[in-house]
Amino acid sequence: MGVREWALLALGAWSLLGLGERCRVDQRLTSPSRTLSTYWQALREGDEGTAAECMVDGPQDLPMPGQLWFLPPTQAFELTQFRSLPVASGRVMVTYEVRYLPTGTSQELSFRTGNELVRERGEWRITRRLGEASMPDWQPIHRTVDS
Repeated sequence: MGVREWALLALGAWSLLGLGERCRVDQRLTSPSRTLSTYWQALREGDEGTAAECMVDGPQDLPMPGQLWFLPPTQAFELTQFRSLPVASGRVMVTYEVRYLPTGTSQELSFRTGNELVRERGEWRITRRLGEASMPDWQPIHRTVDS
């Protein structure tokens, strides 16, 4: 092969660069804690689409109404005390605390729960819950009622 053939081959190879599918990583799913925060914020706001994006199997993995929609309207909400245990490459189990302040009260409530997450193409997604969440005891919120 002469110089001309090598130049044509190099030009052909160079012209193919960048023609593949672009890898776009959702910034909300770049770490297990960000994925879980996005998921819980979506549940809090009733945004099923965003919650489904955080799950491996999408909408099929979403909880049925009443399973995780137990939180009352809240003034404040945060996830804290993240603890992770790597299971394998790209797979992790995370336990954390959900802290929230129900609207109309001054008492903050919390419970611990956990999820298993996997990394797919640079994004972390929830595969399943770890056991049963330790739900807080039911405490009705006393409000004045107009009569």
